[in-house]
Amino acid sequence: MRSNRQKHTIQFLSITIIIILLNTLSSVWFHRFDLTKEKRFSLSETTKELLTVIDDYIYIEVYLEGDFPSGIERLSLETEYLLEEFRSQNPLIKYSFINPTENTDENTRNEIINQLFEKGLNPTTLQIKEGNGYSEKIIIPGAIVKYGAQEFPISLLKNELANTPEQNIEKSIQELEYEFTNAINHLTDPIKQKIGFISGHGELEELEIEDLFNTLSEQYILDQINLREFDTSPSGQPDLMKKLRDLKSKDLLILAKPKNKFENLDKYFIDQYVMSGGKMIWLIDATNADMDSLSNSGSFLVQSLSRDLNLEDLLFKYGVRINSNLIQDVSSSKIPIPTSFTNNIPKWELVPWNYFPVAIPGTNHPITRNLNAVKFDFAGSIDTLKTQTKINKTLLLQTTSYTKLIKTPYKVNLKAALKAPLKEEYNNGRQTLAVLLEGNFESLFKNRINKLSTKLPFEETSKPTKMIVISDGDLVKNQISRGVSLPLGYDKYEKRQYGNKVFILNAIDFLLNEDALINIRSRELSIRGLNAQKIARQKRFWQIMNIGMPILMMIIFGVMKQYLRRKKYEK
Repeated sequence: MRSNRQKHTIQFLSITIIIILLNTLSSVWFHRFDLTKEKRFSLSETTKELLTVIDDYIYIEVYLEGDFPSGIERLSLETEYLLEEFRSQNPLIKYSFINPTENTDENTRNEIINQLFEKGLNPTTLQIKEGNGYSEKIIIPGAIVKYGAQEFPISLLKNELANTPEQNIEKSIQELEYEFTNAINHLTDPIKQKIGFISGHGELEELEIEDLFNTLSEQYILDQINLREFDTSPSGQPDLMKKLRDLKSKDLLILAKPKNKFENLDKYFIDQYVMSGGKMIWLIDATNADMDSLSNSGSFLVQSLSRDLNLEDLLFKYGVRINSNLIQDVSSSKIPIPTSFTNNIPKWELVPWNYFPVAIPGTNHPITRNLNAVKFDFAGSIDTLKTQTKINKTLLLQTTSYTKLIKTPYKVNLKAALKAPLKEEYNNGRQTLAVLLEGNFESLFKNRINKLSTKLPFEETSKPTKMIVISDGDLVKNQISRGVSLPLGYDKYEKRQYGNKVFILNAIDFLLNEDALINIRSRELSIRGLNAQKIARQKRFWQIMNIGMPILMMIIFGVMKQYLRRKKYEK
């Protein structure tokens, strides 16, 4: 009897010691076993490489401490898990969770919220159900990453207008690694890259690209470069050399929907920037098609804009041609049109507008991998051409196979939206909308530089570089509602978020050699939702199973134990 008691005591002490050791070990060594197919809870190699080279403390303050609804609570827990993974890779990563609204003094609380707002973190108001009513609670779902004297704000809660709260939480969790890795990369990289937006030819206005501009300004130095304005040299002449130096100081140039003619001098500046190894994104409309004209009169005449822009020869030299046609695609976005009138009041309905093709990314390129559909407005087709130098051409975005090409001039009529497309007419196959060019480009001004000036520097062939050509300037244009810019890619009529913003950000990252970060943002993370129909059909069965099965197992266990005990002592 004593030996059994000693045996049980030893077993109890052994189990207790093992539990204490496991808890002690888990407190100093953090590890999560990731059993998911796509390894969604494991750090990417890019993040691990970045964390291992950090040689100074990085402090992260996360403002997700407090009593939250389940969705925000989950985001908070996943953030903590991720940062613990960061810390396990490098102990110089320090983090803390802070409740910025816990102070009972309202003035102090508002001051803290204002300070965080000035640093780039926007407060969010949550509605919390309490009994039969709701109460409001202000939270700041963000973080501040600190490295030395530098700080970088991160918005942890995605708030895409077209998504449900559950979808926004899921997206926020998926992008946690990218947000923190991007912030650390930004802080630890001493060189901030420069992006220039070309102006002077009727390009998109500031309000039309405000969302993209604000997003890029968090990571890059941005500037507007007017090719038609010059400083004067000591001799009183336009300082052309300074303009060329200004261009070459940029790591990337963006040309977004110009409307006016480019003179040879303008093209020389762009050409020699490319020859020096500069990267470019061309967003060119080859026609004058515009929805404003349609809204005002119900129809308008589409004409070619290519000759007016005078960029055909430059793009031709680089290996592409943007055709002066219009693409109609069965896969398209929708616009509101009046379908009937009651007492002179129009009844509006959303109908497919085939002039707005929606491209479904199908390539496995880092720019387009796992990308949502991208919306185009009055786009033309792109042809790739043979060049003197070897240029690698990658088709990034294309239409579906059911397309129709319309030659210009052509009259676009709003009534056409009410007509169902005839599939036999949509037989022009897949058309290219965006193409990546990589290689050594040949200058447009080879053998003809004397037409400009013999005093200007000149290179005939570029260093290895790359550019992206897109046949629609509206791809980076955000919609405007009551004077306020909406998120890029959000369609206020369909209330749907397209992938325009992620596409252009991926394109910029790729051109600036940040493709490792793109791979983090575009990781394939499957959302395995529950089958709603199956839940409704089998709800009662699983309720009974969840309640009754544990009770039944306990009864069976008790009966078996009593039976074995009785059998043991009967002997």
